Amino acid sequence: MYHSYADIPNPWDRLRWCRYGLDLLQKEVAAMVGMEEWLYRDLESGIFHRSFTPELADKLAALYGIPVEDILDDYTLFLHRGGRAFLRRYREAKGWSRQQLAGHAKVSRTSIRCWESGQKTISQKCFCHLMENLGSDFPSMLRM
Repeated sequence: MYHSYADIPNPWDRLRWCRYGLDLLQKEVAAMVGMEEWLYRDLESGIFHRSFTPELADKLAALYGIPVEDILDDYTLFLHRGGRAFLRRYREAKGWSRQQLAGHAKVSRTSIRCWESGQKTISQKCFCHLMENLGSDFPSMLRM
């Protein structure tokens, strides 16, 4: 389907490409990085779970010899980058108050405060809402 790794647009197909390149089975990869086989199988199907931790992502990237950013979708990369701390850094880089970020993101200031303080984790649905409303510099900063 793909002629080279560079042609692969999504994380789950990159994982599969790398695994095939090493001639490994899903269960072998799972055992090598210390994760459940079902979780790895889901990753290659494009299903990311909260149990896919930053540590597991780092282990897979190391096993395959690729940057961790290559195997994470934007939401999972956001969580990998510390989620709440990333959101605060983004806001501060823009020179915005929490109220200003809330206005741009079209969410409440309370949501921003809870996310930045770690009282609540940003759900994938809320993250997608942020991506839609904050513009292209939000995902760009995420991938830096």
